[in-house]
Amino acid sequence: MTHDRRRATAVLVLAAVSGAGILAAPVTSAQTNPILDLFTTTTIAAPGTPVPETSPGEVPAEEQPTEAPAGAEDAKGDGAPAPAGGIVVPAEAQRIIDKVKRTGSSSNAELLTAVSQLVALGMSEAESYRTGLGRFPVAGPARYSHDWLYPRYGPGFRFHLGCDVFAAFGTPVRAPVDGVVESHEDPLGGLSVRVVMPDRTYFYLAHLSSLVEGFADGMSVSTGDIVGYVGDSGNAKGGAPHVHVGVYPKGGGPVDPKPILDKFLVEAKGHLPDVIAAYKAAHPVSAAPAIPLLPVSPDQRLLRPTLATRAVHPFASGGDGWTPAVLYVLASDPAAGAGYLLQTALDDLAADINWSARSRSGASRPN
Repeated sequence: MTHDRRRATAVLVLAAVSGAGILAAPVTSAQTNPILDLFTTTTIAAPGTPVPETSPGEVPAEEQPTEAPAGAEDAKGDGAPAPAGGIVVPAEAQRIIDKVKRTGSSSNAELLTAVSQLVALGMSEAESYRTGLGRFPVAGPARYSHDWLYPRYGPGFRFHLGCDVFAAFGTPVRAPVDGVVESHEDPLGGLSVRVVMPDRTYFYLAHLSSLVEGFADGMSVSTGDIVGYVGDSGNAKGGAPHVHVGVYPKGGGPVDPKPILDKFLVEAKGHLPDVIAAYKAAHPVSAAPAIPLLPVSPDQRLLRPTLATRAVHPFASGGDGWTPAVLYVLASDPAAGAGYLLQTALDDLAADINWSARSRSGASRPN
């Protein structure tokens, strides 16, 4: 399939799915942001004022709360290494952390299994990820935990203002919404991309290894477009590859991304039947393919041995000695099947002749 045809296929499917109300429409000043409509009631805004340094508590590095997959994140998380005594967490900060209603670890494994149905229908894996993953930002196996506001260090105590989604190095990172992209690079987030919506809400995708080919600041992207690749840039260097996902409504302070990412998974899986139906409509099957004939060779003889004696000879003498193999050939190719059988029978008859014996017999006959 050519690049243009692949792109056209994706556009057809996305258009059909968008028409069913699956993907978020572009936001104008007169519209309400659908992302905020879905999630503001379940998110928790990060504190906008400095955390008081009174009554500090200490959380040893090895006892820091974490739900990241085993081995996925070391003690420093996406921050600088904690001091020897652990991160000093101010009491007020600890109260804020404790108020978060945590949910369990999540992954997109179930969604990827469902999306594989598109590949079975003939869609490429890249296209299936583009059209089947909805707004989930990582196009490949990914896991994440509810690490919003967990203690981070560097310099000093700070909150973790996002959600770390762990995936293999180089896994494509997708735009979760329609918008305009901006790239940045700094010691903390490393190489990052912001996908900015018209109302200034943006998704912050950090610690990337590289940007997608052809990336340009200010260019428009659609939901599902690849913008970069998972990495460990910035202060995540040396840790497990991941993308830090931050969500900033209307350009203000961040909100908890975990319920948003979870909702993306549920949303994509729920609408996958519509994606499959749209793809089938764009690729109608005109007729079932004919059953291919297996080649007959000295090493693999589908109808042999004794095709001539067990099938052709009884039929020629008025019998009903058709075998399942013969019927298979006739049914799979009515036009050429009979000729194929006849040629095979002749080959078998020729193979059964003892030519040496006939030659000796012929030589002894008188002229």
